[in-house]
Amino acid sequence: MTAELEKTLVADYRKAKEASIDKNKEAAEAKTKVLDLEDKLIQLMIDKRIERTAKYDGVGFVTLNKPKVRASCVEANKEKLHTYLKAEDRSDMIKTSVSVSGLDKFVKGILAEGKEPPKFINYYLQNNLTLTKK
Repeated sequence: MTAELEKTLVADYRKAKEASIDKNKEAAEAKTKVLDLEDKLIQLMIDKRIERTAKYDGVGFVTLNKPKVRASCVEANKEKLHTYLKAEDRSDMIKTSVSVSGLDKFVKGILAEGKEPPKFINYYLQNNLTLTKK
């Protein structure tokens, strides 16, 4: 009975994993389509110099909002940015952080050496599976 249960679990896992992959692909395609249509609609509204479309029964309307500002700074210019922010009395914006994936890899290396990470670093081991198609 154990072998049959194992086989059933592997088969069900495979089916669920494939369905998940299919749904993720569908979601990615839908997101791409939404962004493409959004770009076209924004361009149309800008070209027509309108802030709002007509209201269509059963569909609604769209309002063109003020653009959101998205800013970033390349690593090579971080010091210049910090100096500028300090000069502008905005040092409160300067944060030091460690990426989650970077810390994961660092701790994995410590453990691989047979050592324990310092007590102030929390970690756990997450079991996972690899599905191999035959």
